Order: sequence, then C-alpha cells, then structure tokens
Amino acid sequence: MIEEVIELRRYFHRRPEVSFSERETSTQLSERLRELGLELKRCPTETGVVAMLDSGKPGKTVMLRADIDALPIHEESGVEFASGAEGRMHACGHDAHMGIMVGVARTLTDRIYDLSGRFLFVFQPAEEIVSGAKAMIANGLLEDHHPDSVIGLHVTSFTESGTVITRPGLMWAGSDAYEISFAGPGGHGGMMGRRGNVLSAQAFLIERLHTVVEGLEHEGVQCHTTVGNIYSDGAWNIVPRGATVKGSLRTFTPALREEALGRLRDLLVEVDGEFEVRSTLQLVHGTVPLMNEPNVTRTVLDVAQSLIGDKANVLGRPLTVSDDFAEFLTRIPGCYFMLGAMPPGESPPAHHSPGFRIDESALEVGVKVLAGTASRLAAE
Repeated sequence: MIEEVIELRRYFHRRPEVSFSERETSTQLSERLRELGLELKRCPTETGVVAMLDSGKPGKTVMLRADIDALPIHEESGVEFASGAEGRMHACGHDAHMGIMVGVARTLTDRIYDLSGRFLFVFQPAEEIVSGAKAMIANGLLEDHHPDSVIGLHVTSFTESGTVITRPGLMWAGSDAYEISFAGPGGHGGMMGRRGNVLSAQAFLIERLHTVVEGLEHEGVQCHTTVGNIYSDGAWNIVPRGATVKGSLRTFTPALREEALGRLRDLLVEVDGEFEVRSTLQLVHGTVPLMNEPNVTRTVLDVAQSLIGDKANVLGRPLTVSDDFAEFLTRIPGCYFMLGAMPPGESPPAHHSPGFRIDESALEVGVKVLAGTASRLAAE
C-alpha cells in the first residue's frame, strides 16, 4: 500500500496546479477513487473531489479532508520527480496529503466488512489562499452529507519523521492576507525627494511593521505579520506613482485580530502623513484560528500512541501558521494533526520554499493514524 501512496504523491508532485485550477489533479483523484469502489458525489466547487465509502452498517459519518493545491514557486529541491510545470511546485506537502488520503481509502475499502458507518472523502481546492473550505461549505457540502466529525493532517518538514503532534483547543493561528497600495505623483529619479515617494513610504511601513503585533500574545506566543511581495511600476530612474505591499497577519483571537488591524490602519495614517502619499488597505482573504475538539483529538492521540508509542505527542504551544481546515472545525467536531516528515540532512527545508522536501517513509504513519481514527469515530 505504501508504494501506491508514494507513487501517487510523486505523480501529483510532477503535475502541480495552483488554487482553483486543480483540474487534472481532480480528474486523477476521481479515477483512483472510482477504481477503489467509492461513490463519487457532487463536488460543490469547480475543482476538488467528494467521494463516499459506505459500510452499509449503522454508524457515524466521518469526513476526511485533504487539500490539493500547489504554490506559485519555481522548484529547486533536486528530487528526481521534480515539478514539470514552470513556476509551480508542491512546496507545502499537499501532494503527500492526497497520496495519504487515497491510501486511507484503500485501507478502509479493504476492511469494509469489519467497519460501520460512512466515510466522506473531501479533496479540497485552494487551501493556499484559504478559500476552498469556505467555498465548499457555502455551496452545500455539509448540508449534503451532515458529517459527525472531521479529521485531517499536515506533513511538517520541521518535526521528526514519523511523529504525530496535535493539540486540543487552539493549535494554529487565524490569518488575514492583506494588500496595501500606495499612490503618489511619481517623478524623476534624480529630482524626487521624500514628498510623494511611494517607495520610501513602503520602506518606512515595513521597517515599522513589527509594531503592529508587538506585545500581542496568546499562551506565550506572539502574533505575527510579514511581507511576502512588493512591486511597483518604477524603473532605475523613475520613482513610481504606485507601490503595492502584500503580506499576512496571524492572530489567535478575535480581540487580538482587531487590535492588530487597528494598529496597522493607524500605522498607515502615519505613513501617509509622513510622506504625503495615499494608502489603501484591502483584506484579500483569511481564515479563523484552528481549534481542535478535545474528544476527537483524544481519539487521534490514542490511535497514534497505539501505533507509534511516544512518537505521538501534544503540541506545547500554538503555532503562527494557518489552514482553512479551521473553517470545518467551526462547524464539525474534529482534529487536525501534524505528521512529522523531516528528511535526513543538516537543516529541514522550509515549507513554501523552492527547496522543500519531505521524508516519504513517514506517509505510512499518516495512513494508519487516519484510517484507525476514522474507523473508531464511525463506530462510536
């Protein structure tokens, strides 16, 4: 079984598709699930797949979710099955999530006569822009199937391979992607000063961006904000009329979010006055903090500990990463867990970087923990 999981993961790794463009990915997943005997259901989004495995015996409906989109990154990982799509890469492990989830479907199918309840497999698009879960929910996924619980996982290149780590309650932060646009008069590179200079304004903003989250903590972890892209319409001798800053804000509670956004707006007022430019703040997309339900989380940890012993642990403090699996958790009791997949080497490759890699031997643990948890939850 693990050979199929790895083969499928590599298949998807070679053919990455970004958010809401995962058409070939969806087609391949549909074919694999149909071959396994699952019943394909209406997918509420243009890309993605929904399939049901019904034991035919009374029990609960357990939803298992895997995200399917890649990132707009040029791959430099050096693996032999590298991306064949210029400027696109599975740099966060969603290819592994798909392979694992098909492995779970096969495992449960092979054991169907020993199971009860129903297993709803959801392959969700557009996690990287935290929009796919909301779209599936808005278009009727949960009303169509009424799942009793939901589980999923995320591989992590920064934790020991083969470990399972999760946490009841708050595990990951909520996120807001923001876009800040500066407008000014533009001018000659040899004559333009401080007034109206949008590039000086954005530099001033970034230098002080840390103040937006300074002192804003939850359970000893500070909220976080960072910039991922800056662009303008200038040149070496042209001070542009416009500059745009794209970044993200990570917070743990509604109150912390409002405080941080208020500080960001106040900072922009200061920048506008200091440089005589006009700024606009747009919140592009976002998701809520990820909150695991304690009872489902206990089941995940019990199953994991029975399989891997003390390699299954509770996360000490929440992390400032985000995932729109959180949207399902606001409506259904469930648990998201981290599957350690650190590859051998001196330093783990960062998620969302061109060199991202994982240890594929960890994927079998993911299959076993998801399948074991799902079967137990369905029988409750």
